Amino acid sequence: MLRTTSSALLLVFGLLTTKSGSQDSAAPRLYNVAEAYKIYNLLLPQEPSYAFGKDKVMIRQEAVPGGGTPCLTTSAARKFAEAVAAFKRLQQKMWTLQPRFQLDKPYKLITPEEIKTLPDTPTQSAANSYVEISIVGFNREETRAVLFMGSPCGGLCGGWSYHLLEKVDGKWHEVPGVNCSLAS
Repeated sequence: MLRTTSSALLLVFGLLTTKSGSQDSAAPRLYNVAEAYKIYNLLLPQEPSYAFGKDKVMIRQEAVPGGGTPCLTTSAARKFAEAVAAFKRLQQKMWTLQPRFQLDKPYKLITPEEIKTLPDTPTQSAANSYVEISIVGFNREETRAVLFMGSPCGGLCGGWSYHLLEKVDGKWHEVPGVNCSLAS
């Protein structure tokens, strides 16, 4: 009995480590969704790290995972259910953002290796501040969207939040409905 239990536990552990290992080794996919970049262009100037970068804004090249289920009001959860489902589904893959941003200032997509070289403590300069964004979950009609965005600034410094958007008369607008954010 003990031998059977041990064998079963080893089998389960092996399957779990094999699965997680294959996820990590999967090559990131290029993220080229035109509507997503319109949303990024709208929201990026509102991020603190956008203002900190006087000459250039740094943007994490890898799309950041959204951190679970968005914390939404009951009415927003119903209204954006399809976009949230798409968001969660897309979060299961790794994505690489592309140089498709149209911003009022220059930007640089930074790699994980470059992020590791940034100072780990908050400073008075923008030396360690960058923006990280998730992919965007859309409803089928691409009229509702959800994403996660934040500005790490070294160590435990930073702020992150989900964003909800609706497309009205061909233009994206942020709408209320997110009832939490994270700041440190």
